[in-house]
Amino acid sequence: MTQVYLTQCGSFTAAHGHGGTLAEESHTHTFTYEITFHGPLNKEGYLIDFRALQDFFTREINARLEGADLNSLFENPTTEALAVWLFDTIQNQFPQLSSVKVAEAPDRWITYTGEN
Repeated sequence: MTQVYLTQCGSFTAAHGHGGTLAEESHTHTFTYEITFHGPLNKEGYLIDFRALQDFFTREINARLEGADLNSLFENPTTEALAVWLFDTIQNQFPQLSSVKVAEAPDRWITYTGEN
């Protein structure tokens, strides 16, 4: 059975600040994400309908996160928390989800694969 990987990329701008040892005032980042799915091709020869994927990301990810204050969404608004939230949110709709990568800067990424 043929299996493939599909990666959906995107970005959004959001603010966050930290207390504790991170101690940063609220500031913004343009977060970049790479969401990878894996699995067998269906009878029509594809893994996931690109249109369904794009609609979901536009409605459930970008619309909710673009311009958001991550402090209002997460107790600890780290990039790590964002990666876990993305994974959980996406996996509910697309069980083929394999991994989530999130960057708050071009030179550092968080990868989450659903492991606890």
